[in-house]
Amino acid sequence: MKEKLRQHFLKIGPRRFVLITVFSLLILDLLTGHSFRMSLIQNGFSEKLVQLSIKQANLQASDLSNETLSEVHNLMNMSLDFMLGLILVNNIFFYFFYFKKKLWAYSYVAFYTLTAGFLSLSMIFDKHINTGWLIFNIATIPMYLYLFLGVKLLKAETTLAPGKKGQ
Repeated sequence: MKEKLRQHFLKIGPRRFVLITVFSLLILDLLTGHSFRMSLIQNGFSEKLVQLSIKQANLQASDLSNETLSEVHNLMNMSLDFMLGLILVNNIFFYFFYFKKKLWAYSYVAFYTLTAGFLSLSMIFDKHINTGWLIFNIATIPMYLYLFLGVKLLKAETTLAPGKKGQ
């Protein structure tokens, strides 16, 4: 089975598979980030954070103006966007060096595809998940599994091991 899968990925071609992997992961990251953000917005996540922040500051919502509450709400949303942006930049960094055949980037991509698949699987059991997010997570599990298997099986062809410089 392992050899048949390896032959499948070799037919695609190691460099083409790396390109497919990088673009697929980038698209999945963008879709996941957007879907995650929309799910949090639909579940009122920022409102809950604002209420929690007010409670921790020993204040009442009535102590603050509507403008202040709106600004804090916007700050929570912008913080979420910033965090998702940082994750995307981090992943793009590793994807670029995986494309450049760096062994350390390969390790990140292999671990990332595996854990992303498990995370998608775990999201299926979330009680507060909406139908679109559920379908998206179900669809990404085989994608991440496919990419993980290809990354693992083509390690020798897609990385520069020490002493292989220039190949």
